Amino acid sequence: MLTFPPDFSFVIQIVSFLLLLAALKRLAFEPVLHVLDERTARTQGALAQAERLTAQAREAEEKYATSLRYVRQQVQVEAESARKRAQDEQQRELTSARAAADADLATMRTDIAAQVARAQATLANEARTIGALMAERVSGRPLA
Repeated sequence: MLTFPPDFSFVIQIVSFLLLLAALKRLAFEPVLHVLDERTARTQGALAQAERLTAQAREAEEKYATSLRYVRQQVQVEAESARKRAQDEQQRELTSARAAADADLATMRTDIAAQVARAQATLANEARTIGALMAERVSGRPLA
């Protein structure tokens, strides 16, 4: 029962409670709070490091993509250059082959024209000879 003025047991209970509270604070609450704070700090540090590593990975990926685009562009330029060189070489060889064929054709035409002229001369001589022989046979006497 509550009596006024309260007796000393109430004061002793309050003092005991305050001493227990101080002891628990020092021995239990502060170390637990310290551990929780350390864990929070480590977690935040790990998150910050993960974000930093993610940013570095993103940056490395961008550098890789940029260098890959550059290399692909260089390969495309080299391929186009090689194709152009091959096309130019093919055109030079074709022009050279045409020139050689034209020269051979001109030589053959000259040879054929010379052969035709010789054949015509030979035929003209033979025609005169045959004509003379025919005239001798028809006339019955030698002409020359």
